[in-house]
Amino acid sequence: MQHLDDPDVLRVLTSRFRMKLFSLLFRIGPVTVSELARRMDADPGQVSYHLRQLQKHDLIEDVPELARDSRERWVRAATGGLAVVDLKTPEARAVVQAWTSQWVIDQFERLRDFERTHLTFPEDWQNAAFGGSHHLRLTADELAQLAGQLNAVLEPWRELTRSRVESSEAPPDTRPVFIFYHAFPEEP
Repeated sequence: MQHLDDPDVLRVLTSRFRMKLFSLLFRIGPVTVSELARRMDADPGQVSYHLRQLQKHDLIEDVPELARDSRERWVRAATGGLAVVDLKTPEARAVVQAWTSQWVIDQFERLRDFERTHLTFPEDWQNAAFGGSHHLRLTADELAQLAGQLNAVLEPWRELTRSRVESSEAPPDTRPVFIFYHAFPEEP
């Protein structure tokens, strides 16, 4: 998990295109620029430009050992995730708000895409997918404890994913799985 305390790093992710590109890199792991362009339905030059912007801030990295020739460029996300910390200036808070808006839009678009296409997945994947919402009454300390517990539950699964990506060895029926949840206070 990369802890971000530089608003310029987040600013680069306020671009809708870059946010989608970055999310795609997390889902599919190391990939060629031409494959990213195909999946983004974009020009390879446009994708390369945005990758350079991400790379300037160490959000992605090249994977030259995967290239078959000098023209082929492979890239991957350089981090296992992002956590925003210590951004307290008004300018930094504005950048965090813009980034958070793009991040939430991305999450809901991905959920909408799944709901639209879920019947195209094999039945075992359709049955394994889940979602839910819960209405709890908690103190701020209890909500913080809940966040810690949920992150602890996910940590072994993040480590398994990280090891599979790094070794490029995963069972053949492995798919990217997107998990998102939000927990926040509401007015009574």
